[in-house]
Amino acid sequence: MKRLLILPFLLAALTACNKKPVIDVQAHRGGAGLMPENTVAAMKNALDLDVNTLEFDLQLSKDGDVVVSHDNYFHPRYSTRPDGSLIQEDDPREYLFTMSYDSIARYDVGLRPVDRWPGQKKVAAVKPLAGELIDFTESYASKPVNYNIEIKSWPGEGEGTLWPDYKTFCDTCIPLLLSKNLGDRLIVQCFDTRALNYMHDKWPELILSYLTEDYDGGDIEQLLKNLTFTPQWWSPESSVVTRENVAWCHAHGIGVVPWTVDDPAEMKRLVGCGVEAIISNYPDILIETVR
Repeated sequence: MKRLLILPFLLAALTACNKKPVIDVQAHRGGAGLMPENTVAAMKNALDLDVNTLEFDLQLSKDGDVVVSHDNYFHPRYSTRPDGSLIQEDDPREYLFTMSYDSIARYDVGLRPVDRWPGQKKVAAVKPLAGELIDFTESYASKPVNYNIEIKSWPGEGEGTLWPDYKTFCDTCIPLLLSKNLGDRLIVQCFDTRALNYMHDKWPELILSYLTEDYDGGDIEQLLKNLTFTPQWWSPESSVVTRENVAWCHAHGIGVVPWTVDDPAEMKRLVGCGVEAIISNYPDILIETVR
């Protein structure tokens, strides 16, 4: 039986004086329910709330810059063009991989009201460069902060033209992340099993998290057949999490970090299942519920 790998920042929590698990609070896209997603303002707010871990996503620009963005195009949910026009649902997609970062940085992604998160504070913001964002959080944080960073590679007929192929994606992003010398404070997560297998083979020192959807189900033993290795973390959509599959993961050295959990009742259910961490758009609610 493998011994469960617990990162140092979680070990202290799990051995707290009351002997009860303390959940690692992870701010989804920096806490998208509170501030514009995947922006410097969101990460700053999350650190002010005293979250343990910043969760965010990576994309690439045409000129090979690593950009913090969930979507590989400017989503009509939040995007405003440089001329002030709002991107609409039926507009042709404006893919980041077809644009230089200088062009990307001219779009605002913070001022437009977001129906999905009506309480989100509105501030002017751009999609930041990943290296500059990490430099900011490292200098701003009052204590060491952890990172759960997603490589947003995905198969499809646009791969390699509208968004990067998975090898180019990883070969560009991972050296940048490793150059920040974050050590075991860095987790790299991904849905794309091709990319996970590639990263494990090329950078065996990486701590990797296997993201899965609700339609993938909760049979983690079956899901692991998609990988050539056992990841340190499984990150499923929260509804598939049970006491049984969490216990199986722990018996096989895998931590569990469900996404994306905004309901206090679901947060409490997951704590009861024994998960180590929870990803939430509302880290303030998560902190109030589990700490």
